[in-house]
Amino acid sequence: MQLSPAQWVEELRKTGKKLLEIIPRVAGSADASVKLRRGASGDQTFYIDEMAEKIVVEAVEKISQNGISFTLISEECGIKKFGTENNIKILLDPIDGSNNAKRGVPYYATSIAILDGERLRDILVGYVVDLSSNKEYWAIRGEGSWCNGERIICRSSDEFDMVAFEASVPAKDIERLMPLLKSSRKVRCLGAIALDLALMGAGAIDVTAIATPSRSFDYAAGMLILKEAGGIITDIEGGEIGDISAGLERTVPLIASANKVLHQNALKLINGSRQ
Repeated sequence: MQLSPAQWVEELRKTGKKLLEIIPRVAGSADASVKLRRGASGDQTFYIDEMAEKIVVEAVEKISQNGISFTLISEECGIKKFGTENNIKILLDPIDGSNNAKRGVPYYATSIAILDGERLRDILVGYVVDLSSNKEYWAIRGEGSWCNGERIICRSSDEFDMVAFEASVPAKDIERLMPLLKSSRKVRCLGAIALDLALMGAGAIDVTAIATPSRSFDYAAGMLILKEAGGIITDIEGGEIGDISAGLERTVPLIASANKVLHQNALKLINGSRQ
């Protein structure tokens, strides 16, 4: 027995409601930034990360009790199998933008992707709940993207009006991205990759560049939301990322754009003569 994509969205939205009830009350508090241990991905796990993960894990455990089998891959608890062996994977980032959440900066989310295979080309459902604004973004492969139930679509402009970037290692990352940033009307470093991609799908951002290799759970859900809204995402040199495995390992630097013209122009700026 398996859930349909629409049924997965329904279950994820139930989980999102619970997250919205609890996590914003903790964000920015002294408890939020209490260090607990190193998570399965190797990054530090904070109290707020564990709290969000616990909510999601409890929700998927209830799903599994109805005979639904899958494998959960999460930044904190690692890989956990539910039920019999099958090809359904859940990629979870409990807090996308955890540094923002623990400090009380209102830009953080929970990101969940459902895959029916081993690789990113197999993403079936993407769900990102913005825990600081009560907005929910989701997508179903081949059917489109939505924000709070309304269809969303990327911008069609070919101007770099609003460019977002993520710079985990600023001394190195910003230098590589500088040609793109200097060509942009406005730039923002927002701190939550999946949420950046979801906002791009809703028409708020033109290009997002991530110079440090990210893990697949950091961007998988946002990737589908963006693509189903008409956007493009590749590695930072323009290579396809659909064959990347869903797992805990770091993958590649990324660049995402609202349309093909923006993408090609952004690649030329970042890579120069290599394009």
